[in-house]
Amino acid sequence: MNRVRAVAGGVLAGLTRVRILNLREIRTHRLRVFTSLSVVLVSSALLVAVLGTYGSFTESVRDFNAAISGTADVEVAAITDSGIDDSLAGRIRAEVPDAKAVVPMIRGAVTVDGRPIPLLGSDFRVTALSGDLRSMQGGTGLSLDDLADGVIVGPNTGFREGQRLSIDGIDLRVLQVATGEGADRLNGGTYMFAYLDLAQRLTGKEGGLGNGDVVFPGKVDSIFIVAKPGVDIASLRTQISDVVGGRAVVVDPDFRTRQAEVATSVTRDATLLVSLISLVIAAFLVFNTMNMAVASRRQSLAMVRALGAHRRNLVGDMLGEAALFGLIGGGIGVPIGILAGRWAVSTVPPVTRDAVTMKIAYHLPAYAPVVAVVACVIACVGATSLAARSVFSVSPVEAMSPGEVADSVPRRRVVVWSAGIVGVLTVIAAWIVVTVPGRPAIVAGAVYAVGALLICFALTRPLVAAVVRLAQLFGGPGRLASVNTQRAPRRAWATLMTVAVAIAVGMGTSGALDNLVSSISSSLDGLGDPDFYISSQSKDQVPLGPELPPEIYHEAREVPGVTDVVVGQWANVNAGADRILLQGLVPGSRAPFMRKASPEAVRQVLDGNGILLSNVLARTLGVETGDTLRLASPTGYHDVIVRDIVDYVSIDSGTGAVSNALLSRWFDRSGATYLQVITAPDADTTAVRAALERIAVENPSQGGSPVYVYSGAEALAATRGQAEQSGAFTVAIQWIVSVAAAIALLNTLLLSVIERRRELGVLRAMGASRRFVSRMVLAEAGAVAVVGALTGLVIGAILHVLSDEILAATTSIDVAYSPRPITIVFVAASVVLCLVGAVVPARRAARMNITEAIANE
Repeated sequence: MNRVRAVAGGVLAGLTRVRILNLREIRTHRLRVFTSLSVVLVSSALLVAVLGTYGSFTESVRDFNAAISGTADVEVAAITDSGIDDSLAGRIRAEVPDAKAVVPMIRGAVTVDGRPIPLLGSDFRVTALSGDLRSMQGGTGLSLDDLADGVIVGPNTGFREGQRLSIDGIDLRVLQVATGEGADRLNGGTYMFAYLDLAQRLTGKEGGLGNGDVVFPGKVDSIFIVAKPGVDIASLRTQISDVVGGRAVVVDPDFRTRQAEVATSVTRDATLLVSLISLVIAAFLVFNTMNMAVASRRQSLAMVRALGAHRRNLVGDMLGEAALFGLIGGGIGVPIGILAGRWAVSTVPPVTRDAVTMKIAYHLPAYAPVVAVVACVIACVGATSLAARSVFSVSPVEAMSPGEVADSVPRRRVVVWSAGIVGVLTVIAAWIVVTVPGRPAIVAGAVYAVGALLICFALTRPLVAAVVRLAQLFGGPGRLASVNTQRAPRRAWATLMTVAVAIAVGMGTSGALDNLVSSISSSLDGLGDPDFYISSQSKDQVPLGPELPPEIYHEAREVPGVTDVVVGQWANVNAGADRILLQGLVPGSRAPFMRKASPEAVRQVLDGNGILLSNVLARTLGVETGDTLRLASPTGYHDVIVRDIVDYVSIDSGTGAVSNALLSRWFDRSGATYLQVITAPDADTTAVRAALERIAVENPSQGGSPVYVYSGAEALAATRGQAEQSGAFTVAIQWIVSVAAAIALLNTLLLSVIERRRELGVLRAMGASRRFVSRMVLAEAGAVAVVGALTGLVIGAILHVLSDEILAATTSIDVAYSPRPITIVFVAASVVLCLVGAVVPARRAARMNITEAIANE
């Protein structure tokens, strides 16, 4: 019973302390609380938005593939979108006894009335996958004759049963609109299913006779294998690999999800970089808030200590308050981040992956809200633990001392040196982390931010001394302001660091993104050289196919003003579970690889004796210049020498280039996916473009897919625009953090006036004019602004260089550092903002009622 009473008494005492100290402080300083919560809220919302936005892409791909693969244990996927021989499915059935079901699959797209619709094709074995494809099996009395020219469509395609369609000259009829459970889950109910023979005709993968009565086998994109019960999957995969013999890749059916994650890594990593930095900034501003809270509560804390409260209880109360900050701010940020993520996903058009156009639906990973809230709580509690440390130095005798006198007590030397040493080691660790290739380098930005703040914490005395000396240059008001600064060094440090943070974030993030965009443009040198492109895809997509009709090449050459038409193609290649892009080059091609590689390397590649790789692909494959690379292809394995490795914009797992002849021969791609059109200097480009567009309209690609015409300048601008678009989101994040820092700055200056209202009242009573008091506040703000700006310049310059290295590590593009002239604008804006923010406190100080100020306790 006594123990229960003791526990109850302790809880009651704790609630009383919280009510008297914590809750009263929160009610009294609403603006300070709002500032801290707003930054924590922004950090939480950013994390949720980033994780939700980029998670939606991969989850949409995962859902689409899962609906198709069903219970399949292994997938044999085509190395390129030209497909694999459908006879391979028969061989697997005959030679792999552990396979319960072997299901061939076509994955493609058709265009109806200008609208791309995913096309899936298989035979009656598709029901063995037990996925959402059951709704397409056509089990209501359909005969093989019906399936020869009939299709089954999803419920949201807008087609009706019995409707007639014409796709690329092939007449079709809608046999059924899929119904039942799962019918609308696949791609939101927008798809078309055809029996295997018809699907092959619609995608150009049907077999037939060629020249000299050579028989060409039909093609499929995938073969799904369902294992017999109890079969070891690793053993099954080995058996299948022996049959395939390198002419296709044997993978887990979920391998495309990993490819989708890699495809979004550049933009995701850039936004995560700023999100992590914003989380560190949020922790810093919470530290400032709690530091000021400790300073303003010192008398109350000392009084409570005099009444018998333990230091650990007071510290626990402050940590609990900080955890509440993180919990509330993080919790409010979650729905805001969800709304932002939903909006971002709603602006994304359907994405084409492996020739299939998929709708992107919003998916919030279950861990995202938890990660965001926990990260905010940890950041707030961690920052407050530093501020709460000063509670241990509070003694009961300080109950009679004013808050600022206590604030002037210097920090213990061991704390200062410890912070400095840890800060230096943390900054060094950031430069070590950034040398790790790939995504781990993204953490370096947050690590550096923590280290820089710790170093500045250790340099509190010299930084405040600089503010004092600078303030003294402003005459009498400045000298008095310098005395105020000396009496409250922690408040001065917090204020100048707020300015420094705003400048550093602006310089570091926007500067690095500007350098990234410039470097991307440099890596694409040559993309804008052709006057026009005739392409299988729009200007903002890689022209992976389908192949262009050969008539386009011949007709384009006859257009008046056209001097040359250069063929080329891009191929999507599955190298194991990695998705890489290969470009086919011919003499006269105007492509970035031709510009960036050495002339000797280009000559060897055009002769069919080598390959060019981007930095990303070389890292993915683990090879260097001069190494021999073994490539799997539909015609078997081929060895090729790496002739050069160049900077190239990061696409999927990387890009490479070989001669167009090798690409056609090895990967069974005889046609072109784009044409480069060169015109005469005096040609009427408007008339040439009109003629090319007419040719494109008259010659659609396989499946009725449209053919696009755009200029070289438009192609380069579109690629740059994609980088700038992703960077714009990150720059917007940076401005949000800067605005939050500005609000915190205004709050800090206003609090400094409120906390000194008694001494300001005494000054006014002694005859100081309102102008003198205003100038004193402005002098302090000006000195803080200048020192904070210079500190921010140093931190920001290093962050800029480090961010360049981070982006170079994650994109494998050589991001060249170049200082930005707009940095001067950042500094000037921050100084002006600081002075403008001081106007309100200065006017309040000048208009303060003398009697009320002196009487205030």
